[in-house]
Amino acid sequence: MSANDPASKRKSRTPLEGKMILLFEDDDLVRRATERMLQRLGAQVMTGASSGDAVRKLRDADTAPSWIIADYWFSRQENGLAAANAVREALGSAVRCLVITGDSSTEVADSVKKAGFVLLRKPINIDSFISVLEEDG
Repeated sequence: MSANDPASKRKSRTPLEGKMILLFEDDDLVRRATERMLQRLGAQVMTGASSGDAVRKLRDADTAPSWIIADYWFSRQENGLAAANAVREALGSAVRCLVITGDSSTEVADSVKKAGFVLLRKPINIDSFISVLEEDG
């Protein structure tokens, strides 16, 4: 079987195969595009409208995320950092978290760093985005 054989391409591992991603994004278009991209990269994706919604969905599915991706300015009720922390606390595990923001303030960067999360600023470099999510710990 050659590398150009379609059967060999189907069997090749996708970058995020086996990962479960919890996504917090309030913009419908961005959420749908990000969800589709993550799925094409092999990840299972669950979205949450709030930390409470996400915890219910995770418990109903009896699963835990490999990563939480959260837009920092996620909603008026709870920012992405608070949502990710609430999910981690409810699950009792230190799930890795990637916070994405267009906010260039040092306060946001400091709060993300203090939480031990990864920060990427918009516009996102897709290679950096994938590289972060491929990490296993």
